[in-house]
Amino acid sequence: MENERCRTECEMDRREFLRLAALSSAMLMGISSALEGAETSPDGRSYAALHALPPGAVRPAGWLRTHLEREASQLASKLPEVSSPFNRAYWAGEETAESWWPWEQTAYWVDGATRLAVVLGDQRLMELVRTRIDYTLAHASEDGYLGPKFFQDPNGDFHRWPHALFFRALSALSDARLAQGAITSEDIVAKMQKHYLLDKASYGSPTRNVINIESILWCYQRSGDHRLLEMAETAWKEYMKGAADPEHGDLSELRVYAATPINSHGVTHIEVAKLPAILYCYTGKDEYLKFALAAQRRIFDHHMLIDGVPSTSEDYRTVTSLDSHETCDIADHSWSWGHILMATGQAVWADRVERACFNAGMGAIRKDWKALQYFSCPNQFLAKLDSDHNVMAHGGFLMAFQPNPGKEGACCGGNVHRIFSNYVIRMWMKTNDGGLAAVLYGPSKVTTTVGPDKQQIAITQTTRYPFEEQIHFKIDADRPVTFPLSLRIPAWCEAPSVAINGAATQASRHANGFLILDRKFAPGDTVILTLPMRIGITHWPQSGIGIERGPLVYSLPIKEKWTPRVEPKYTTEDFPSWEATPESAWNYGIAVAPALLPREVKLKNNATPPTEADNPWEYPSIELVVPVRKIEDWELQRNPDNPKQLFTPPLPEIAASKVSAVVEHASLAPYGSTHLRLTIFPVCSPEIRR
Repeated sequence: MENERCRTECEMDRREFLRLAALSSAMLMGISSALEGAETSPDGRSYAALHALPPGAVRPAGWLRTHLEREASQLASKLPEVSSPFNRAYWAGEETAESWWPWEQTAYWVDGATRLAVVLGDQRLMELVRTRIDYTLAHASEDGYLGPKFFQDPNGDFHRWPHALFFRALSALSDARLAQGAITSEDIVAKMQKHYLLDKASYGSPTRNVINIESILWCYQRSGDHRLLEMAETAWKEYMKGAADPEHGDLSELRVYAATPINSHGVTHIEVAKLPAILYCYTGKDEYLKFALAAQRRIFDHHMLIDGVPSTSEDYRTVTSLDSHETCDIADHSWSWGHILMATGQAVWADRVERACFNAGMGAIRKDWKALQYFSCPNQFLAKLDSDHNVMAHGGFLMAFQPNPGKEGACCGGNVHRIFSNYVIRMWMKTNDGGLAAVLYGPSKVTTTVGPDKQQIAITQTTRYPFEEQIHFKIDADRPVTFPLSLRIPAWCEAPSVAINGAATQASRHANGFLILDRKFAPGDTVILTLPMRIGITHWPQSGIGIERGPLVYSLPIKEKWTPRVEPKYTTEDFPSWEATPESAWNYGIAVAPALLPREVKLKNNATPPTEADNPWEYPSIELVVPVRKIEDWELQRNPDNPKQLFTPPLPEIAASKVSAVVEHASLAPYGSTHLRLTIFPVCSPEIRR
């Protein structure tokens, strides 16, 4: 009867129903109990504008579920079988290593895989991560310390950085109410609370140790122990005394408020820069939020690439067509911007999360979820084990598609699994007036409570967004329910429209970027949000231009030849390293002036094969057709000391180039659909001839 009730109320398709039915009854009960209430501070006050729902409250559907299921069945679950350090017992008893990094990298995977298992209800994947989680929780030291004895000594750089990552998995498991048996969700809070209160490590030192403030405040919120809040504030004050150190954030007030370019490692900066926004949510102190926003401004003023993530290889760098980013930065920037979204309630931060995930996130992985890049780039014409064109590790393997890119520095292989699982978890958030906000779009279903009576509702979101403009929301409840429903209107959308049960509805966009429908909804009501997508042109160094439509960046896809390479210890025959070389022409420039290009772009609607209906990233439903000219002497760059070694070249100097007189028409695909691509185009003036 319970399974039949789930099938009736949730209206799940047969595949989802069978998956949920296979889960243990305890797991299902845990998810249900997690759907009550928005997050608030222990004294009942919250200074955040939006509040995350517990992991598991949102269930993906359609293409989004297909994408996540592929991820779960491939790298997310197979990585421990494929590569070191994931195939060793880090966080499960292993104490042998040269430094902290194997625990860091494994913690990334544990967190991402835990969240992925929760949003999919994937019991098999959950069992994999629970091995490490349960071991760590069951082997606390007498003084409460959790984690490897290898760096239990409180002295030393980064000794608590892996904890900040691993504890995110604990918090997700606890909030989803999936901790069972000998260790409950309440036990997780108590164990983490004891760990922090008795730990003698310095969380205010100018290192990544300070990032534990995130978990310290999570414990404070759930325990009500004000000593944790005091610890977090003290740690931040101590950290700020050494915050000018480029190695650990470049976050002195003098640098932040001067809005200078960032002189720091990307992960270090963004992980630390979000902390004052979280502190604001628990204290209401404006100076915290002001600082966090100023730190973000530096990113957008100086370092943003077209695909939604800043140039970070691994430090922040410039924004040419050859600048790239580490995949860890996709996960960590989108995670941090989600915290700033909650602190401010400003929709623009959701826009930024969406842009990063749909473009940079999708563009850094093989679409079969068997490999990813350590560094990915707007323009990448080849991706081999010796083709890295970055300043860092030039000529190395970091741009090849690998199951464990980076090898000994294999952070990205674990961290990539946080990108899309966190996207799903944060698709809906609660507002302070008892309402619900649609923050990130995609096919899904949310179950939660709204209104002063905390009435339970479910909203099914049916759409192929970001490939189509309409999003359908169906509201299910056992009786009429009154609450404000906030719908994010992306900044790129100029003329949104809303209809309720087929009738157009007048609603204005709030200053925070949301459209708010405050009304009584009847069971079965349908809201249709239409977000017309226009063609946009962006300008880049060396006279480059980019082309966008709605939230998606478009690229010329380059047909690739894939060559597998098996590297013992880090790959297998089923999960090799992949080298990609170009099999189609890429040396094109736009054939019209940029100002005229939007009206020259043609939309091409593709018929999607029925069997691939839920896989639009591999079979894009919409392409953009643009006029181009071939630049005949624009070639791959050769290493003069080793002519066989090739690199993606910079944009050519058109005035000195051999440009074809023939205008061709090229079909552009979404950036996230590509592996090799031309995204930043040179411009060939119409009058140029051979």
